[in-house]
Order: sequence, then structure tokens, then C-alpha cells
Amino acid sequence: MSDIALFAANILVGFTLSLCVLIVAIGRDRQLLVWSLIFGLHAASYGLIALRGEIPDFISIVVANTFVSAMLALYVEGIYRFELVRPRRWPYWLPVFATFVVYWVFIDNFDVRVALGSVFYASQTAYLLYVVIRVFKGREGQGRFIMMGAASFATAMLVFRLLVSIFADPNVVAGSGTSLVPLTTSLGAIAVLIMFAFGLIVVFKEKAEQENLELALRDPLTSLGNRRMLENTLKLALRSSVRTKQIGAILLIDLDEFKPLNDSYGHGIGDQLLVEVSYRLKESVKNDDTVVRMGGDEFVVSLNDLGTEPRLARDNALLVAERILSEISRPYQCLTFALDGEQRRRIQHECTCSIGIAFFVSNEVSQEKLLTNADLAMYKAKEQGRNRIVIHQE
Repeated sequence: MSDIALFAANILVGFTLSLCVLIVAIGRDRQLLVWSLIFGLHAASYGLIALRGEIPDFISIVVANTFVSAMLALYVEGIYRFELVRPRRWPYWLPVFATFVVYWVFIDNFDVRVALGSVFYASQTAYLLYVVIRVFKGREGQGRFIMMGAASFATAMLVFRLLVSIFADPNVVAGSGTSLVPLTTSLGAIAVLIMFAFGLIVVFKEKAEQENLELALRDPLTSLGNRRMLENTLKLALRSSVRTKQIGAILLIDLDEFKPLNDSYGHGIGDQLLVEVSYRLKESVKNDDTVVRMGGDEFVVSLNDLGTEPRLARDNALLVAERILSEISRPYQCLTFALDGEQRRRIQHECTCSIGIAFFVSNEVSQEKLLTNADLAMYKAKEQGRNRIVIHQE
């Protein structure tokens, strides 16, 4: 395969990918603009190298290789931006500056240029591989494996190029397209470009699906989980209880005197109260406990691993319930509302809650029965005067 064909293939693939990503990115997702620039720099660098001898050496050597180094740095930047991470930028942008200086200073020294350039490129791809593994660690889906594969292949390819430039004739590295190293590098560059582009598509798709799933499991007002999340949580909790014999419980919480607030001041104030209640509920439980809003002013807290002894489990659940009762009953002093669209007033509202508790162990009770038991206990708390806790008795 000739040099012209290899250069043309890299330019065509890079330009096409850059244009396609740019069309999608404009007005929709600024993160994708970085990836469009990456693919564009790939095409531009090969275009400048292909014109060597026709344009000044500074452009075809210094600028072209700086573009390659900048492209590798932008790969890291693009991955960090995808995960909304603010990194230290000097580890991956410093080699870009060093590449520019080295190729400029040693523009007439081919051997030094090739050797140092290979060191910079290999170190950049190795750092890229490290970032891909670190950023996508723990993420579900197949896109991360494609990204890791692309970074691994690029690192192996450039390390191979580095070893050849050190232990063999450096001219072999920059030989004709029929030589092993240039042929491998050029074809490998196309493969890496396509792998990153395809991995990018898959990762964005997986991220969108995950975000949609999160939205489907969240209450839009309070950002707590919803009934669907509770069903998933209880299913896992019941399975875990079978295995560990740990007792779990759900607390069904209904606010007292919530309707008069809505009737007096409107649903806007009621919504503000619900948001504050959700915050206090989350502050009252552990991170691995689940808090959901069932609808209206009704909430459910799922508690796991309360112990294998009934008395201990009962005491642990009551401790959480009493903490919730205390937190909810604190006055709400920062509620504001608009009067005639102009004035704003601050009001103070006191609100308590009634809590019903139902326990489970193993899978001896269904989700529906468990919720019914907690609901019955909660209504008993209402009947007994509200602002209290009642445990369902089998």
C-alpha cells in the first residue's frame, strides 16, 4: 500500500468522523465538539505530513506532529468532560508543548526528532489508557471496553514504534508505506480512530439510557425514589434476607395536617414543604437505606440488616422512626409564597407525621402484604392521636 493511499485513508476517515460528530454536536451537546476537534486534528495532521516537501518544514513537521500530540491530549480531555470531572490538565497538555519545542529545536535532526517524538506519543497513550480505566471503572456497559481496547491498541502500537526507533534504524519508522512500521502505524491509526468513535457512540447511548432509567425511578418534585424504585429495592431486600437471615423493615410515613396547609396557602407552599420533608428524611437514615415518595404526602423508608434477633431489629427500627418523628416535627420557617404575583411572605408551619412499621425476614411475606401491613399500622397511629409510631403486629 502506497504512502498516498495510507495518508488519503487517514484524512478521509478523520474528516468524515469530524464532520458527522460536528453535525450532531452543534446546538445539542458541547462535549461532542471536543471529539469533533480530535477527529479533525487527525485528518489535519496526516494532511500536513502528506504535503511534506510542498509546504515549509515547520508546518509539515513541527505543526503536524504538534497536532498529533494535541489530539492525544484531547482524547483525555474528552473523556474527563464526558464524566464531568475537573482534572489537573498539565500531565496531558505538557507533552504537547514539549512536542512543539522538540520538533522545532531539532527540525534538522531526524534521529533525535523521531526518538523523542516516539517517547512523547507512547507516554501520552499510556496516560490515556490510565485515564480511560480510571474514569470508566465501575461503569456498566460495553462502551468502556471499546474505549479501553482503543487506548490499549494505541499504546501498544506507539510503544512498538518507540522500541524500533531506539533499537533499530530510525529511518525505518518514517519509511515508505510498504515498510512494516509505517504501515502498522497508519493502519493502526485508522483502527484506533474508528474504535474511539464507535466507543463514543456506545458510551453516550449507555449514559442516556442510564439517565432515562434514573428519571423513571425518581420523583420529579423531591428527587427521592418513587414506587417503582421501592419495588426494585424490596425485591432485592427480600432476596438478601433469605440469604443472610437479617430482619428488615419498612416505615410508612404520612404527614399530619398537610391538607390544611395546601388549602390555606396553595400547592406551591405544599410542594416546598414536601421538598424540605424529603431532605430531613434523607438526613435521618443511612446512605444504604432507601427513601421514596409514594405520592401526595406519603413516604416510605426501607431499612435492611436490622439484625437476626427480633427484639434487636425492633429497637433499631424504632430508633430510626423516632429520629424521623423528631426531625419532621421541627418547625418549617422558610416557606415563602407570592401574593398577587408581587408580595412575598414568610410563614411558619408546624407539621408532624404518623409512622407505621412492618417487618420482614426471608421471603415469607410479599411486597403487597408488607405495604398493607405498614399502611394498617400507620392508620392506627392516626387513630391514636397522630405524631406517633405503631408497629404492625402479626
